[in-house]
Amino acid sequence: MNGEYVVIRNLGASAVSLTRWTVRDAANHVYTFGTFSSPGYKSVTLRSGKGTNSATVRNWGSGWHIWNNPGDKAYLRNASGTQLDYCAWTTSSPGYKNC
Repeated sequence: MNGEYVVIRNLGASAVSLTRWTVRDAANHVYTFGTFSSPGYKSVTLRSGKGTNSATVRNWGSGWHIWNNPGDKAYLRNASGTQLDYCAWTTSSPGYKNC
């Protein structure tokens, strides 16, 4: 499962609290960040599977695949539920998608 992941990049200089932010797919599988902040200009990788969380890696804890290979969407929402970003891909994507 950890071969599937989403990378969230903080493009600003200041740290951003991701506490209670969510990442979801088109089928409404939802990951909710616990207490967590992303430092300025850093990335966090959200893996579908299980593992040890760190400052740069979070684990969804799923025992099955989240992201559909034929096509899916990843939605990022803040703690208030406002959609901040999304990424979509189809079978024409080369196994990964940069958004």
